[in-house]
Amino acid sequence: MYALVACSGCGTRMLDPLPTGEELARFYAPRYYGGDWYKQRGKGRMFRRVLLPKVGGCFLDVGCSLGFFLLGVAEDRRWRAFGSEISPEAAAFARDRLGLDVRCGELADLGYPDRFFDYVHVSNVLEHVRDPRGLLGECRRILKPGGTLYLSVPNGPVDSAGLVRYHCREGLPPRSKDGHLFFFSRDALRVLFRACGFAVVETHTYGIRRGLRALGLYPRKPGWKNPYRPQAPSPATPEIRLPAAPGRLPGYDAYRFRQARLKRLPGLRAFGLDFEIILRAEEGPGE
Repeated sequence: MYALVACSGCGTRMLDPLPTGEELARFYAPRYYGGDWYKQRGKGRMFRRVLLPKVGGCFLDVGCSLGFFLLGVAEDRRWRAFGSEISPEAAAFARDRLGLDVRCGELADLGYPDRFFDYVHVSNVLEHVRDPRGLLGECRRILKPGGTLYLSVPNGPVDSAGLVRYHCREGLPPRSKDGHLFFFSRDALRVLFRACGFAVVETHTYGIRRGLRALGLYPRKPGWKNPYRPQAPSPATPEIRLPAAPGRLPGYDAYRFRQARLKRLPGLRAFGLDFEIILRAEEGPGE
């Protein structure tokens, strides 16, 4: 049972107490990894073509899940692609089924050397970890000075709006339907970046319609309360099972990737659901 508490200084919300490692392991059991993960390979290809420097280097995907996004990046041999993942089952899938270099565990425990990576990708991970500042600090340690950190993270006040609304109406304890532990405000993110040695290069906001819907400024979908209700335990799934790969027309991946980028707005906007932030690792003393 968790409470949702807020920082009086920056407005960030978080679950209290934070789930234990055992509780998180149950949440990220093999059943968590269903759905269409194949599209992530196309997304990785487009990310590499549009956002990564052409010179190549060492690339790390933190929280790489089954590894399909990383596989799309690794198709370009100019990039040495690495992944980290806390789920043993997902990490094993990426290694054994996709042939990727993926290590299992918390990033700080994986033994990557100082100033090793040119580019670190952290997409929808920061809000899931128990020590966000520690994760960002570790990213800074393993990045070369001037290296790039790509961060995608929900806009905390918007992300938690439905949870708070449901709690107030139903009088039930808050439950994060997506496994989010932290709900960061814009001010909190800026403080974190400075404290961990990053300079902001570029920011965008996306998920505009979903953000407006979460804030009650756009009609909510019927059944919006259902994900917040107490859930019966799901049956145990011993292994990761994916559906058959869907057939897609040539150019589908490029179309969807560019379509999503056209819907972004520059800056960190209060009404969008998600932020995309590109950061540069600043040089420290002696670097």
